[in-house]
Amino acid sequence: MMISLLIAALAGSLTAYLSFAPIGWWWVPYLGFAVLAALVTRAPTVKRGALTGFIFGLAYFLAGVAWVRVSMNEFGGMPLPLAWFSAFLFCAFLALYPMLAGAFTAWAKPKNPWFFAFVFTSAWTFAEYLRAHLFTGFEWLSVGASQTHIVSAKGIASIFGVFGATFYVLLVAALLPQAVSFLWSARTSGNGSKLGRMFVLPDRKQFGLWGLLLLVIGNAFLSDVGYSQGTGREVRVSLLQGNVAQSMKWEPEVFVKTLQLYEKLVTQAKGELIILPETALPTPLSRIPPEYIERLRGIANSKNANLIIGVPVQENAKFYNAAISLGVEDSQQYRKVHLVPFGEYMPLRGLLAWFYANLTIPMSDFSSGDALQPNIKVNGQSLGLSICYEDAFARDVHRTLPDATLLVNISNDAWFGQSAAAEQHLQLSQMRAIEFARPMLRANNTGITAVIDEKGRVTQRLAPFTEGILETTIQGRKGSTPYSAWGDLPILLICLAGLGIGAAQRLRRGRAE
Repeated sequence: MMISLLIAALAGSLTAYLSFAPIGWWWVPYLGFAVLAALVTRAPTVKRGALTGFIFGLAYFLAGVAWVRVSMNEFGGMPLPLAWFSAFLFCAFLALYPMLAGAFTAWAKPKNPWFFAFVFTSAWTFAEYLRAHLFTGFEWLSVGASQTHIVSAKGIASIFGVFGATFYVLLVAALLPQAVSFLWSARTSGNGSKLGRMFVLPDRKQFGLWGLLLLVIGNAFLSDVGYSQGTGREVRVSLLQGNVAQSMKWEPEVFVKTLQLYEKLVTQAKGELIILPETALPTPLSRIPPEYIERLRGIANSKNANLIIGVPVQENAKFYNAAISLGVEDSQQYRKVHLVPFGEYMPLRGLLAWFYANLTIPMSDFSSGDALQPNIKVNGQSLGLSICYEDAFARDVHRTLPDATLLVNISNDAWFGQSAAAEQHLQLSQMRAIEFARPMLRANNTGITAVIDEKGRVTQRLAPFTEGILETTIQGRKGSTPYSAWGDLPILLICLAGLGIGAAQRLRRGRAE
């Protein structure tokens, strides 16, 4: 038992650490989840299956998102041991979802290897969907997001979204041991005709190999489909990266320097659409000297340009994390809808009093904007705006479609220092571009500021932790992917079918016994 749990922990940690950015070895999840599927197959009890899933998940999240401790310790003032303990508790909570998937698969455990692969894949994918939605959700480290660098999974993502890509990876992984077993037996038996017969008289033992062939070949065709078309003229865009140190950003003596910095960068920018990062102006708009705002507006007007500025706004007693437009067109505003728990608002204050007593994060009491807000329309484009980790959630970006011609994310990943968070965030933005066949423009305080095309490819980027301006020319796009039309409903129905098959197999076996 101990050896199998150690293998699960090793597989989980390596899968998360190697699969996602910045390393991004897209093939690792196929091996890591093949190991998990094999371990769950051999689990003698439901309890063992649950424990295997939990250990795999705990190692997976500790290796992938333990950087959450950076914001708590370095910028929230929490003692380092307590920050690590809080990060461990967070990862342990996230591991409950793989635990549920492992428990269900071990409970159902169909005898048919194809059914087992389908049930295992459905259970994990459904658990991942729940993780992305329950308790405001956390979609980071969705398995499908690891596939943004390989063409073979992009076709699936355009139809079924990131959870469809997850399903694809896990199904291939679950079939992989069967395929390898068949090929190995054919090789060691010295009977080459065994491979030839699979194309004439395939039997149940060959389902794994057939399934792999059909998945890979079918997805190769899907990846070449073009779902969107260019619309309107090309727009010159400037993405600003101020590189204001997070440890100093909220200090009163740095405030004036920050205003001067962005005034300088706006002046130097060559674009007709100039985009500043999240909370580039780090105090509510009403507290910024009006003459400064007028100077920015004047600079934009002199360039016949529009600015998108990340700045908090206040309405009555409420504060919102917002983006406003200034320039030659009417001023418009977007208010962030999906707030970061423990960073932008504080849930469960009574239960987590010990946690908040050791945490001090500036601007951590925002209110959520309306779920349905019109897109900001400037320069002949409809901007599908997201702020901070909103673009980690497909459903948050989906709200802006099909009207949006360009996706725009303004963010500040400085909260997580020089960890993998910024590279992982960029990878999630790539997935959003793939899902909706739209270019994505990212302006990030310390990086990674980047341009992503409608196929999810990063075409330009600034080095992180540098001050700079990324100048580009971009054309908006129109059209709909199947995913933008259907959302997550198709993959949810597929997962529910898999769970139903698993339950039916278990109940049938129970009656037979």
